[in-house]
Amino acid sequence: MKVDSFLDIAKQRVNDQRKNELQKEKAANDFEEIFARHLVKEMTKNSFKMSDSNGLMGSSGNLYREHVTDALASELASQRKLGMADLVTQYWNQRSGSSNSNTQIQDHSNE
Repeated sequence: MKVDSFLDIAKQRVNDQRKNELQKEKAANDFEEIFARHLVKEMTKNSFKMSDSNGLMGSSGNLYREHVTDALASELASQRKLGMADLVTQYWNQRSGSSNSNTQIQDHSNE
């Protein structure tokens, strides 16, 4: 076998690992944004009562509330201030660390 084929395999493995890491990071950030959206929605549920829902301001008040809620949640999630993304990432790192150590133990037992 040529050395080039080994290099191609190694590059592909690194690319796959990096892609997996980026997907996990995105999922952790998305989870934090969902959590932040629920948190902000609950915190502001009584703050945007401009009128009853039958009035003209009722529907626009709900639209304004959704916009503000989304903006605040996105900002909180991008700053990772709530720590949910960090907890998810830490959990995945622990899980992958334990599966890697199990794989290494199995590899050494086969020798």
